[in-house]
Amino acid sequence: MTGLKRNFSRITPWSVAKWAAALCIAFVMVFPIWWMFNVVFADPGVPASLNPRLYPTSLSAGIENIKQVLSETGFLRAYYISVAYTVLTIAGVLLIGSMAAFEFALFRFPGARILFALVMLSLMVPTAATLIPTYLVVAKLGWLNTMQGLVVPGLASAFGLFMLTQFMKSIPQEMLEAARLDGATHFQLYWFIALPLSKTALVTLAILTFMKTWGNFIWPLVISQKPELFTVSQVVSLFNAPLSHTTVDVVMTANLLAAIPPLVFFLIFQRQIVEGIASSGTKG
Repeated sequence: MTGLKRNFSRITPWSVAKWAAALCIAFVMVFPIWWMFNVVFADPGVPASLNPRLYPTSLSAGIENIKQVLSETGFLRAYYISVAYTVLTIAGVLLIGSMAAFEFALFRFPGARILFALVMLSLMVPTAATLIPTYLVVAKLGWLNTMQGLVVPGLASAFGLFMLTQFMKSIPQEMLEAARLDGATHFQLYWFIALPLSKTALVTLAILTFMKTWGNFIWPLVISQKPELFTVSQVVSLFNAPLSHTTVDVVMTANLLAAIPPLVFFLIFQRQIVEGIASSGTKG
């Protein structure tokens, strides 16, 4: 009884307000996804505007919608293209970003500050300003409608370099010196010391890159005009086109299928996201 009174005594108006605000934000974020799910798994033929779907009413109708989208469009191939595009981009961003950050954070060389400042300045340049020059370079290389044209321009991430550099600055120089005295090469310092100690930052960067790449629409739209190289976002845009005569439940099915991988990915790695952001905020 005493413990119960003690717990109630800890409840303050400020804590109640914080929980109320958190619940409101969670509701605003979750409700659109829940409504989309209910539209997919609902009886067909009833306008969503007249009968808001607050709960699923027909499992069979939802399964039929999913079968229709997967069978009548190139959605499965788009899944494959998007997965390949995302995985290759993540691998490239982590590899290139970690190698560059290793040098900028732990070593001093002529022009390091100038080079790092130039990279940081690129964060101020909007993506739209570099879209046409990047397209011209890719076209000159003959990479239009190819996977390398889709992936390579996104491998150098200024944000990833900044994040990893700030994280690697916390690695003690004494540890590197001890490993060097034991005969470790420069690459071994990077591979066996810097990378394992930066695991949290690497996981966080991988997750953020996944979220950005999976939903990327503009660059795949510009670089690939062939349906064989369409990503999930491009296929979904065909359903959302103004002149598309697709019903609402089928449109919602396409959007739901496109949203499932990021949701699952986030639910699996949400702890790493929080830990990575928290730790990177206290580094450097």
